[in-house]
Amino acid sequence: MIKIVMYEQVHTMASHIRYSPLPTDSSDTSHIKKGKFAFPKISRLKVIGVLFIVLLSVGMVAISCLHKGHCLNNAVCNTVIQNNLSDFGQLKSEHVKFHHMKKRLPQCIIIGARKAGTRALLTYLNIHPDIVVKGPEMHFFDDDDFYHQSLESYRKQMPFSYRDQITVEKTPAYFTEEEVPERIYRMNKTIKLLLLFRDPAERTLSDYVQIAEGKKSKNKPVASFEEHVLDSKGNINRSYKAVKRSIYHKHLSHWLEFFSLDQIFIIESQDLVDNPAGVMYEVEEFLQVEHKIKPSNFYFNKTKGFYCIKTDDVQKCLADSKGRQHPDVDTTVQRKLRRFFAPHNRKLYKMIGTNFHWLEE
Repeated sequence: MIKIVMYEQVHTMASHIRYSPLPTDSSDTSHIKKGKFAFPKISRLKVIGVLFIVLLSVGMVAISCLHKGHCLNNAVCNTVIQNNLSDFGQLKSEHVKFHHMKKRLPQCIIIGARKAGTRALLTYLNIHPDIVVKGPEMHFFDDDDFYHQSLESYRKQMPFSYRDQITVEKTPAYFTEEEVPERIYRMNKTIKLLLLFRDPAERTLSDYVQIAEGKKSKNKPVASFEEHVLDSKGNINRSYKAVKRSIYHKHLSHWLEFFSLDQIFIIESQDLVDNPAGVMYEVEEFLQVEHKIKPSNFYFNKTKGFYCIKTDDVQKCLADSKGRQHPDVDTTVQRKLRRFFAPHNRKLYKMIGTNFHWLEE
């Protein structure tokens, strides 16, 4: 009885099911709804496969270019990662990480001097594929609050790099702060330091111009250069910060308590202005990296009056804030400045064994 009942139920259900007849001819497509287009399944798989291969190829090109340092000079790489270009015209490696890359403490620091060409030097170093730079100034070693956060917080601010690349940081305020040499020494006693010196009379004026323009932009009153650089008796104002920063031998003596001159590569800023390729060749020697920065990487911009960067795909000059026009200064004040700095300059020459022949009158 049970089997008969089940059979009758199944038979009843089946009688209510309607089936669409199969097409008798393979060419008969009347059963397909018109107005809609559908890819065959095999075509979809092909499309997906092609897209996967293309994306994989693009990724491999980008990784290869970054690893070999070709991002600046390779049009394909520039197309692949153009949205990650920094103001230097190279990849922002602090924002891009690939396999085997990590953030490392700097092996080289540009310590100063302020208004002596440190930004230009960092920009030129950024051309080299074996060097990664930290663009913004860190102020880790001269900021007590930041410094006491630990070296790990400092390291995390560095750009990503490969093991065989050199990380470079720039903070020109380091040079004049007494506590900084010892702090850097504690981090790495074998670190390499880059230091630029500029004619102190010119550097003092340039320092003033930068501060004055900052005040003007905020609608603050600005005293003249002469009012700042001279005291009430008409002598050079020794307490004026721009003057104090230009007495190089006093600041350098603090560094030599912890580092030898062999660890400090000194550049006269006018040499960097006149012959950037030649100076960068010597910097590469000091850093013990291959010579990858060529004379062809620079071209003289007559409008700006200094050299700019040129590669196969990029031409880049320093920001307009660099190379500012200086105000005319009374010749008497200029002579007083040069006479004031002359004995200090001679002490510097003796200390480093090099004479820059800065004017003394």
